[in-house]
Amino acid sequence: MPQATFFNLPDDKKILIIAAALDEFSSASYDTASINQICKKSNIAKGSFYQYFTDKMDLYVYIMTLAIEKKIKFFSSVLTEFDTLSLLEQFRLLFLKGIEFAKDYPQYAALGEQFSKENNQLAKSSAIKEGDKQSEILFIQMIGQAKSKGEIDNTVDSLALSILLQSMNNSVNEYMLNKFGNVRYEDCEEDVNNFVDSLLNIIFNGIQNKI
Repeated sequence: MPQATFFNLPDDKKILIIAAALDEFSSASYDTASINQICKKSNIAKGSFYQYFTDKMDLYVYIMTLAIEKKIKFFSSVLTEFDTLSLLEQFRLLFLKGIEFAKDYPQYAALGEQFSKENNQLAKSSAIKEGDKQSEILFIQMIGQAKSKGEIDNTVDSLALSILLQSMNNSVNEYMLNKFGNVRYEDCEEDVNNFVDSLLNIIFNGIQNKI
């Protein structure tokens, strides 16, 4: 995460640096993204950059974390409005509302699209690690609602189920990328809904033969 010197900057300066980094990372892979360009766009000396961030990875993970936090906050507000839906319906809603998020925050959507094609495994795993921390909060909220409605046994470990749902979410993104070449839900809505239903059916009903 950024150094204290970054957080002590005036807000307009921080916003400028974040905007420059977001622009760079949403249009280039991690390896080709340029610190020089970020410094140039935000009008800071390269020496100052290293007073704010340890290195490029530090900045990259921070920018990805900001994007994830923005998306989680967006989804949390949506789920509050639709708390009468089942967990399966809410999970579907996350993908559908992702379209709205992409329209409202196009640069964050571009960042996500670029991330889906990222080849640097260290950068990708570091961002996913931070993303899972944020997703855990959202999924535990969803699980809590499902328990209160009697959909899920109260003895179910919420954290364990949250981890399972996070893995499922990552699997759905990989599925879209491998099959359709992108993670744009609107391009493959019916197919993805069927895949999500299959995964949730396994989670809720298991794989044991009921006969």
